[in-house]
Amino acid sequence: MALFCPPPNGYIWRMKQVSPLPVSTVAKIALGAALLAVATGLAFASWIDKGAGIFMATVEAGLAWCF
Repeated sequence: MALFCPPPNGYIWRMKQVSPLPVSTVAKIALGAALLAVATGLAFASWIDKGAGIFMATVEAGLAWCF
């Protein structure tokens, strides 16, 4: 099978690093993006759940014209 053949001469078999950034930095950025996505999702879900109450509170306070 072709998968188990030795590599041809001149073939660089070692993987090269795709990014010049260290793996820890990429992991921190990915974790930050995931936390931001979770926070945004929770805020949106809360707005969907309690949006009518928030709007009615602004109507009662006379601030509904801001929307």
